[in-house]
Amino acid sequence: NLDENMDWSLALINIDAVIHLAARVPVESKEDGNSYNKFFQINFKGTQKLAQQAAQMNIKRFIFISTIGVLGTSDLKTPLTEKSKEKPNNNYAISKQMAEHALISIGDQTDMEVVILRPPLVYGPYVKANFLKLLDCVYSGIPLPFARVKNQRNFIALENVIQAILACVVHKKTVNGIFIISDEEYISTRDLIQKISSAMGKPSRVFYFPIFVAKFFLTMIGKKSLYNKLWGSLRVESKKIKEQIGWTPKIGMDEGIQKTVDWYLRTRSKIKE
Repeated sequence: NLDENMDWSLALINIDAVIHLAARVPVESKEDGNSYNKFFQINFKGTQKLAQQAAQMNIKRFIFISTIGVLGTSDLKTPLTEKSKEKPNNNYAISKQMAEHALISIGDQTDMEVVILRPPLVYGPYVKANFLKLLDCVYSGIPLPFARVKNQRNFIALENVIQAILACVVHKKTVNGIFIISDEEYISTRDLIQKISSAMGKPSRVFYFPIFVAKFFLTMIGKKSLYNKLWGSLRVESKKIKEQIGWTPKIGMDEGIQKTVDWYLRTRSKIKE
């Protein structure tokens, strides 16, 4: 139970730093799974309770994994930075924004250092949701309507997320604040499919489909967020953490995609067995 009723006091004894990754994430299978109250109780109230108890137990540093969704979306010309205006556009992102504000307040009132990391979509072994569906489509040879899509999106490999967290844990100087983390390169949905196809040793099957038709259709059926994720742009800049913490991505996107695909193929092989 990760809501405000959880008592973390015993788990926090003799601890130097807390790394908080647990959260309720958007789901598709349940009608009420994305309700505001469910996100509010776990992502906001639960995080607030953990941070309050951590401060009471004199924890030195609290590292919170938030989401780039707190800032909404970007465009082709202007990448999102830590100074960008917060524009969360769904209940999950709103709950993360509320948690961020609560943590900053607790940090201001206590001696506990608060570090907030905002990653874009994380890919790697054990990936789920839309990225896993994309892997399924490429593996199955399903043609995808992205031949002329020229959007630009940043992602981050799981291995790079782990290294960013560790860099924040071991950093010797006082560290507080919000940091965006991402892979170095940005990529279009079309080129992402090509990279996945190449890693799988399969041809890239994409075809042209009018973007305005896709946007209209997905909006009409209540899936505008899916359109934004596949056709829209989300560029970010992770300059701040590089300068203040000294973190840089350990692996490039080609290597990250290959590791993701290798895991995916091993998993499929085990299922068949």
